Amino acid sequence: MLKRRIGFLIISLLILSLSITVFAQDKVQLRVSWWGSETRHQATLDAIALYEELNPHVEIIPEYSGFEGFRNKLFSQVMAGNAPDIFTTVMEWYPDLRDADAMVDITGMVDVSGHNPMYVEASSLDGKMYGVNLSVNGMVLIQNNTLLEKLGIEPLEAPFTWEEMVTKFQEVYEKSNGTVYGAPDFTANPEGMGFDIFKYYGYSVLGYEDAFPFDNEGFTINQEDIQSFLQFFADLRESNAIAPVGVSSMNDFSANSLLIQNMVAYEINYAGTFGRYQDQTTDDLQPLPMPVGPNGESGDLARPGLIFSVSKNSKHVEEAAKFIDWFTNSPEAAKILKTSRGILPTEVQRAAMLEAGSEISEVDKKVMQVMDEILKREFKLAYVGPAGHSEISSIILPEISQMIGFGLMTPEEGAEEIMREIK
Repeated sequence: MLKRRIGFLIISLLILSLSITVFAQDKVQLRVSWWGSETRHQATLDAIALYEELNPHVEIIPEYSGFEGFRNKLFSQVMAGNAPDIFTTVMEWYPDLRDADAMVDITGMVDVSGHNPMYVEASSLDGKMYGVNLSVNGMVLIQNNTLLEKLGIEPLEAPFTWEEMVTKFQEVYEKSNGTVYGAPDFTANPEGMGFDIFKYYGYSVLGYEDAFPFDNEGFTINQEDIQSFLQFFADLRESNAIAPVGVSSMNDFSANSLLIQNMVAYEINYAGTFGRYQDQTTDDLQPLPMPVGPNGESGDLARPGLIFSVSKNSKHVEEAAKFIDWFTNSPEAAKILKTSRGILPTEVQRAAMLEAGSEISEVDKKVMQVMDEILKREFKLAYVGPAGHSEISSIILPEISQMIGFGLMTPEEGAEEIMREIK
């Protein structure tokens, strides 16, 4: 009898040991990286915790930070063959990531039937879906209502024209006796919105209907287009509507933000970043749709706010795709993520968030309201652009703008130089 019990115990221990071994072998680790504010970090961590609870065989290792330095770190990881299984990117980085063979084609691995087709196309390149859109985003003009009230200035109300926006910028400078500018010089900062604003300017002011300033093969602009844009900002500097280039070059999303420091009354960024600004101030900030052109044209692009891509060196591509599918489609994820990355990408998720009712913050409500207004407009297809074009937006344009701002170059000379760089 004793021998039988001992034998039974040994067999049980062997089975338990084997089960533990199998479980350990089946355990999947996924590294996921992103950038953003504390609000985005916490929401993502909470979503990850729920996913791990629903999928006990998956352990997710989060890697998150602010935006500064994220791109350089990611590309260093890519070149070292040590990129996270899932990483955050934007469509403008696609050509360089493709050339580095950094992304997996996940076509058919993630359900995108609930996504806007234009956003799906914008998350693809060469017919391959290299990522999934995480938010329906739009460029917005962020207005400091508290500061305007102190200055005795009526706030802008959409829709408004470019001329009305410029007039408001000038009014801010005049009524503050030169202590507050209307906005930063968006073109003078390497991490600013200059080139994105140039895209919007092309459609709404210059009246382009086809791809602007490039399609996926090459640039579609001419010297006159660039000169018009550079002259527009030169005129803004001349009238003190925007802050000088020396001041604007320091502007960023953190404590250095000119908007947060009350050095400007307006800022331009994407709706998905609005919470980052509002989190840093008690002032009443308001996101507004961008201005319209002479005939009411907008330049809103179906540009994914952020994208999740799967690394080519991932050992768990299918599990990574499953996480992205859940992250972008499930109602459970939606109720946690809310507007931490902008407006959620699918109708199912947006409906789930609205069902949360009182859980929606005032920031969420403002972002959803402005995106509702933007989504009613006619969207243009966003293009990834030719390889290397990011040098124009992050290096060449800011350098040229600063030289113009310091009086070392004219807008005409700046446009000539940018065209030389493009060619």
